[in-house]
Amino acid sequence: MSAKRNQAQAADNARPVTTNGASVPDSNTNTNEEHVDKKFKIEIDGGDGDDDDDDDDEAPKNGKRAGRRKIKIEYIEDKSRRHITFSKRKSGIMKKAYELSTLTGTQVLLLVVSETGLVYTFTTPKLQPLVTKAEGKNLIQACLHAPDKESTP
Repeated sequence: MSAKRNQAQAADNARPVTTNGASVPDSNTNTNEEHVDKKFKIEIDGGDGDDDDDDDDEAPKNGKRAGRRKIKIEYIEDKSRRHITFSKRKSGIMKKAYELSTLTGTQVLLLVVSETGLVYTFTTPKLQPLVTKAEGKNLIQACLHAPDKESTP
């Protein structure tokens, strides 16, 4: 009876360290099989120092992934998902344009046109007239209404 109580107390005193979603016991923890979290099987390598963890295409066996997921860059058929992706990525690229101009002092003009034809812009002050004046607006509209040129090999 007291042996089970000691094991329970040892398990309660063990503080796991979390790395990449896996629960790993710290150096003070008794690593008997009954004290290791059964959800995660940890394989200890002999240690040649060559950890090749750059492969993100292997999914963990429990079906959960830690961190960002890699997505295929292809046309999104679902209109709702496509609109959500457009909104998120548009704001991301606008933020990058702002950061680029702020960090490097460069002049930036970014035009993003949605599939519905709405034009979203980011400009630094010197390039603002290209977007606000009639000549600039007409040039943008002319470019948008021009036929797409098929690239030849």
